[in-house]
Amino acid sequence: RPFGRSLLEHTCPHVPQSFPLGINMASPAPGADMPASDGGDPLVEAFIIAATLMGLKLLVVHVWTVRARCQHDDEAQPEDKTNRGFQLISKVVGAVLAHGPMSKPPELVERLAKNAAENEPFFMLVTLALIRAPAGTGRFGMSNEELANIVYAFVALRFVHAFFFLLAIQPFRTLTWLVSAGVMITKAVVALDLATAADPLAAACIITAAVLQLKLILIHVWTVRARC
Repeated sequence: RPFGRSLLEHTCPHVPQSFPLGINMASPAPGADMPASDGGDPLVEAFIIAATLMGLKLLVVHVWTVRARCQHDDEAQPEDKTNRGFQLISKVVGAVLAHGPMSKPPELVERLAKNAAENEPFFMLVTLALIRAPAGTGRFGMSNEELANIVYAFVALRFVHAFFFLLAIQPFRTLTWLVSAGVMITKAVVALDLATAADPLAAACIITAAVLQLKLILIHVWTVRARC
């Protein structure tokens, strides 16, 4: 009889005979059952950091819009001018936010929020598509580290663009947007190079994200043409 069964019957006589003892009691080698860690994918890390920072930036822009409305006494909705409860809230918020120099009119600050909502999600969608792409396909020879640097450059340009926009500093506002648009085009072209990805669903995601981003750039260019 195996030693393990005899020991178990001696210490726990009520355990049934069919109790499984096929358990390897040997201590596993250090790290044998632990997943390998290579420090993480730099493109995934860049995606997480970029999404967090640009989400916080958009939140700050919305708060700045509320500040502008308080300073200019410009309510967003008609019912805001007649509801006493909202008027009380507006006075409290205005007492907290409306200090300091006069901001741009609310409609101009809202344009910054719309600009962020139009451009930044599409860029992040293309980045996510690149993360889903199989390794070693396309990318014009660019590594994930290089793609991550493109993401960080885009985030920095978007913050600088917002700063110049709120302070009405030209031509730097336009220049930063043009450079960030160039980064978006570069990322879209790199993504289109992955159209032959092995996974059809990943390929469809990559192509769709890249084409939508290029379409957005074309719409912006057409808007500038109409203004000219």
